[in-house]
Amino acid sequence: MKGIVLVFRLGVLLVIALPYGGCSSSVSWLGRSRPSPSPHEQATDPATGKGPSSPSAPEPSPAFADAVHVVDVAFEVFRAELPVDGVRHSRKIWNHVDELRTAPRMLARLARNGVRVGAVSAEAWPAIRTILEAGGADVRKDQLLTPSGLPLAVEVGTIEASESVFSYQANNQLVGKTFTEGRKVINVDYAFHPEMGGRIDLQLGFEVRRDRRGITWERTEAGVRQVPAHDRHGFTDLRTVLALNPGESVILGPSAETHNEYLIGSRFFNGRRADERYENLYWLTPVPYQRPGAWQPSR
Repeated sequence: MKGIVLVFRLGVLLVIALPYGGCSSSVSWLGRSRPSPSPHEQATDPATGKGPSSPSAPEPSPAFADAVHVVDVAFEVFRAELPVDGVRHSRKIWNHVDELRTAPRMLARLARNGVRVGAVSAEAWPAIRTILEAGGADVRKDQLLTPSGLPLAVEVGTIEASESVFSYQANNQLVGKTFTEGRKVINVDYAFHPEMGGRIDLQLGFEVRRDRRGITWERTEAGVRQVPAHDRHGFTDLRTVLALNPGESVILGPSAETHNEYLIGSRFFNGRRADERYENLYWLTPVPYQRPGAWQPSR
């Protein structure tokens, strides 16, 4: 097949490596195709202000100009832990965020649950970096490759003993569940669109997972695949989709409703050490790249 071939794939990341689940959107979640210029070349490192390097692959020879290229997606994960000492410095950061990439109803639902989400351009990073430095933020950056054929998950914390998590559902009903153990995970599914200038659609969700030994089979739109076995509880009414242009990042963090310590936003983004309170913000930057040897001539 000549031209661009899309093979869809689920991306998952884990700040320590986890998998993600399901997609209710009509978008096929799994992107493979002829690569467009990597947004990684345009992205800015929040910690240094410099452009990071991206995974490289050898260029095909002119004889294979009509080759089919297979593209995977890596993710740069930037986490900032901000002390809360009477002043929430994180609120200033949202002045530099585009929160209108998500449907208004979903934005309102997320805010009611203590969660904010939006898109950040490379041009916004200098101002954001200044806010983080002034607030005494503890920052960490990781670059993670999504396991081939698997989703991507970002672990943001562990369940404390008998921890209860509450959320407002789409019908405005407040429901809660108590967990005895597990990990708090942000699900990240993606769809790469090279025919749209390299746009990437992200679906973000929240889960609590408890590992089980062994491997299980999971059926997806791309077929049946093997995944690590987990007991999973997903907050499905809070799944949100937004589109990122090359070089942009998605940011997730707490909203004003995090004064309620039982809501999902507080449970996932707030913490305490001794007498110190803090809140976490996460930036996820998708980076399409071509795996070495992952292309072949079309027929």
